[in-house]
Amino acid sequence: MKKMICALVLVSLVLAFPLSSFAQSDVKPIQLSLCRRIQLFGEETSIAGVRIAIYGVNEDMIGIDWGLVHQVNGDLLGWQSGLVNFVDGDATGLQEAFYNRVSGDFLGWQSGFINVTESTFTGLQSGFVNMSNEMHGIQFGMVNVAETLNGLQIGLINLNKSGDPFLFLPIVNFSF
Repeated sequence: MKKMICALVLVSLVLAFPLSSFAQSDVKPIQLSLCRRIQLFGEETSIAGVRIAIYGVNEDMIGIDWGLVHQVNGDLLGWQSGLVNFVDGDATGLQEAFYNRVSGDFLGWQSGFINVTESTFTGLQSGFVNMSNEMHGIQFGMVNVAETLNGLQIGLINLNKSGDPFLFLPIVNFSF
């Protein structure tokens, strides 16, 4: 039920979200993909709707992204669920997979075995290993690493590389 409500909210966002940020690329409402060379539309196409992929690559993604391996060369707004998720730009929403990586900023929830945000993370990271450059929110996992922390880390190994106020604390680390 919870996933159905999330899906309905994301579909509503897709329908209401202005597509002006996609002005440079072609936008399609659906993408089906077996691999990056065998998909309905090319990699330069942005998707505003649903993408179902074994291995899919597109420019930007707004909506629901389901399958095994997802790569977004631009930005993501929505729900990405699979085995491996890559976003080269910024992401907003929910990422759930064994491995999640966002090169830009992330706003929302990353849930997986390994979660990596290379820029600013705002929200909740939950997994075995959680890593972010600038953390604003909560990291909940066995190993939590942040270059700078403005929030809470809960886990066995909690590392705030800025050292303010603590570099390392087991169980709970914090900085506000």
